[in-house]
Amino acid sequence: MSPPDATPAVVDTVILRYFYVVDQAELLFALLGEPLLAPRVVFDPDEEAKIPERAMSEITRSIFVQRMRSNDRRRDESERALAASHAARLDQVAADQAAGRIEVADLTSSETEIFAKLGSRGDPLDVGLTFALDPGEAACVAVAVERKLVLATDDSDGLKAYRALRPKGRYERIRKLLKRAGESGLVQPAEANAIHQAMCDARFWDKGRPFPNS
Repeated sequence: MSPPDATPAVVDTVILRYFYVVDQAELLFALLGEPLLAPRVVFDPDEEAKIPERAMSEITRSIFVQRMRSNDRRRDESERALAASHAARLDQVAADQAAGRIEVADLTSSETEIFAKLGSRGDPLDVGLTFALDPGEAACVAVAVERKLVLATDDSDGLKAYRALRPKGRYERIRKLLKRAGESGLVQPAEANAIHQAMCDARFWDKGRPFPNS
């Protein structure tokens, strides 16, 4: 199911991570359409099985961390089980990518230039950043700007840069997506709130709910 505006969306690690760990990937596809686009720094299906953590793509690193937690005997059993569940659900990203539901984007030369500048100190693009963007957000902003795509991120600095570089560009955040899901009937408002709460329980930080009065 594609949204009314079928403009493809580029998604960052936070969007993928939290929709997948709460088992709501299908809702994400229903809201943003298929295929979703993810820069290779966000998810790289071709990376070698054994590489240093610092060299992993961000989703692979998330899986690695969850597996480490699931095997950490210093943690209680319920915490280890939850980490194992999160790792298993994040593994589905690879299956969805292989099925063509997620497309991996390699940066063009112009996108690489924007990516490098957004990840540099001193705000060389003059977009109002105090700190450099993390690689995943920088890549997503570069792709969304150059290809005129919807940007799906929950990074405030990434959105600030995106608005400066593409003032009329469409963007999505987690709470905004869940609110749209509730308003369109994909889920009930109370369910949208419950999904949001599950994400917060999984360490997503947000100061409000999709439907404050539900």
